[in-house]
Amino acid sequence: MLKNDASLAFCLERIGKSSAGWDTMVVRGSAETARPAEDLWAVWANLEGWPAWSPLHRAVTRQQAGELVAGATFRQELDLGFPAGTTSETVTFSVLEPSRRAAWEGNANGIRNCHLWTFTPRPDGGTHVDNTEVFAGLPAALLRPVVARRWNRAFQGAVDGLIRRTANGASR
Repeated sequence: MLKNDASLAFCLERIGKSSAGWDTMVVRGSAETARPAEDLWAVWANLEGWPAWSPLHRAVTRQQAGELVAGATFRQELDLGFPAGTTSETVTFSVLEPSRRAAWEGNANGIRNCHLWTFTPRPDGGTHVDNTEVFAGLPAALLRPVVARRWNRAFQGAVDGLIRRTANGASR
């Protein structure tokens, strides 16, 4: 299996699969940082700021004011490149545990997906950051050879960008 099997297992379960198969595409990025999870979360939780550090995001808009909680929704405009292009979607947090993890799922166009961000504190005060998305369905299997490598680079770029943005003192 892949690194950080807990993230993979979580997403597979959320989309009704027990394991990754021929119709599954796993996309992820991860890194270690000396920054505490709370600092990373402060930057991550500013959803409208995602385009400043995530190479995939063109715009993000919260759908309601107030604190981020499970059940909150946001609209994201993503530049996924060829052949998907720029897409917009509204997603709802299914899990939201500040400074620990956030997840959302979808089911559209024959693809079930689960996206999970985790912020795992390390004993030295730093954090392991993981950004994982699992896609399942025939369209995911057909897209995997064309997009998987590029999307993995973009997910890694989002993790690296979040860490850089946090280290540069950005906050809410």
